[in-house]
Amino acid sequence: MIPLSIMSSMLKSLEDTPGAVAPSGLNGPSEVQTTVAEIDAFLDKQASLCRDVIRRDAVTSANEQDKTVHSIRHDGLQPDHLALILITNVLGNRLTSGHYHVYRGVLSAIGDDMLNLWGTAVSAMHQRGYYSDDEAQEDMRWIQAEINNVG
Repeated sequence: MIPLSIMSSMLKSLEDTPGAVAPSGLNGPSEVQTTVAEIDAFLDKQASLCRDVIRRDAVTSANEQDKTVHSIRHDGLQPDHLALILITNVLGNRLTSGHYHVYRGVLSAIGDDMLNLWGTAVSAMHQRGYYSDDEAQEDMRWIQAEINNVG
């Protein structure tokens, strides 16, 4: 375990280093911290097999401070919306990679879990008003078509 004094000095040195990214959104702009908290809040409710790998990749994306700050301050995204976008981006990349298939068009148990999480995230974006009915349906059709073509 790293003593708190050493961790504090590590985080302080990250603040002074241009372009440095703090681990897991512990430090940095409030937009990054809030987006990471939203990622965790969404994934904590899901308790899925793929949670840890999806969290790691989504938090890594959120920790790209310039992009996260720009998305929230300039593009007007809400942190929960950005968190859901990052989660679905990670899921989409993984589901279409073929690594979570047992046969062409047939997902493994972890792949099925990812697809369920995808559906939950798309549904959350729709329920929160970030997606229209058509956008949500199109995303679900797209992911299913990609899954059927890969593996």
